[in-house]
Parts: sequence; C-alpha cells; structure tokens
Amino acid sequence: MKLPFKEVIASLLMIVAVVFSGCTNPAPSELSVTTPQIPVTVIKTMETVTTINPQVTITQINTKESSIKVFNGDYHWVEYRNNITQTLPPNPRYQWEKNERVERTEVDYKGIPAIHYKTTTTLDYPEWVGDKLVHSENGWIIVTDSYYGTLKNTFLGGSSSETIKGVKKPVTEIPAGTSFNREDKPSGEMGFTPFGEINIILTYEGIESVTVPAGTYTDARKYTGKFRDGTPITFWVVPGIPVPVLYQFPNKYLDGENPFQSYELKGWG
Repeated sequence: MKLPFKEVIASLLMIVAVVFSGCTNPAPSELSVTTPQIPVTVIKTMETVTTINPQVTITQINTKESSIKVFNGDYHWVEYRNNITQTLPPNPRYQWEKNERVERTEVDYKGIPAIHYKTTTTLDYPEWVGDKLVHSENGWIIVTDSYYGTLKNTFLGGSSSETIKGVKKPVTEIPAGTSFNREDKPSGEMGFTPFGEINIILTYEGIESVTVPAGTYTDARKYTGKFRDGTPITFWVVPGIPVPVLYQFPNKYLDGENPFQSYELKGWG
C-alpha cells in the first residue's frame, strides 16, 4: 500500500527531529576517582615503623640523616676533657688526659673579616724515668691561634706556641694554605677545626644517656660517621647545647698501639 506523499514527508521529519534531539543531550560525566589518603607517622630510629591503615601492608623503613650540623649554635668558648688511651710497648696500656679550651671571637685578620679560634691545651709534661712514664707537675701548655675567613671559611693563617715546665719556646707561624680539610682525618688539638658543620655522612643511631664532666644527659642523640681516610667517629649531641657533649674516635696518627681519644664536655658559654 502506498502512503500519500505528504505523510511520507511528515514521517521523515519526525525521525530527523528525534535523531537531532538525542545528539543535543549532554554526554554523561566521567566517574571521579578519589585516592584514599593513608596517614603515615615516621619515627626516626634505625628501624623506622610506619603507622598506617590496618588494611594496608606495614612497611619497614631504615632512616639515615646526612650533613648533620653537630655544632648547631653560636658559642664564645667551649672546654673539653680529652681522654687518651694508648699502648707504648713494652709498657702496658695507660690513660692520660688533656684539658682543651677553645675561645671564639670575630676579628679583622690582615684586613679580612675572620673568626679567631684560640685553642689552649694544658697537661702534665710526660717524662720517662727508667721504665716508667712520669707526668711532671710543672706542666705543658700549647696555645694555637687559627684564623678563618667569615665569608668562605678558608684558613687564613695562624701560629702555635709551647711552654714546657715554665720555659716558653719560640712561636711557630702557620701560613695560609697549610691547613688541610677537617674531613680528611683527625688532627689538631680538638680532632678537627674549626667547629661547625663537617661534610661527612652521619647516621642517626638513636638516643643514649651519657655522663661527662658537664653532667648527665639522658636524651643525647648518637651519630656515627667516618673521616675520608676511613677513621670512624661518633658524636653525641643534645638539644639546646651548641656543641657535642661527647665525641670519640681512634687516632692512628698518635704514637703507640690502638690510640683512642674521647672528648668529654666540661662547659661552654
């Protein structure tokens, strides 16, 4: 059966209208995906544990801290007891002490702004009497003056003098350029100078209680590291104290067998 021409046209127009009306409807929006946020608390110990959602696998993390500034504040002076133990065959192992005091001031050195470190080392003068090592009561005093530029922390020069049993020796000049990097190996009266950030990797080992002449510190933070020559060094630092309360290292550059040094804080200001 044939439809009248007008009805055919009307049907076609209706189909086209339906098609175009479907195309003008907005497309359904995409589903938004929200990533669940998992709270993580890191405890800085050698085996740090992350506390997370119970439904998520627990992860163990080993934390290391580097470039620690162990001398973390300003100070004008600091004093340590330097305990040294060593063996000088055929004698038995023995222990002796030095008193190390560093005074720090800002000065002008040969027209250059500088930090002056005056290190005074005092100890009884050791002498061999027969087969025994005796420390003279008259004493031995070493004074070292070092100057470092405030802008680049470069060694500008200095001097050293000794007084042994009341007799002062001539002053020895230390020209600029003779000081090696403090990260290379333990050296000098304090093990390394000047005090400040040292560029070696230090690993946080946790909290320990230490007792030194300045007192007992139950919250000392322990750090271990190595000089560039491989010599190990250990620091104990306490919040609020601008210098380590204790630091120790074996010093193969001293005489004898297995020499070991321990710097124990006496005071600071």
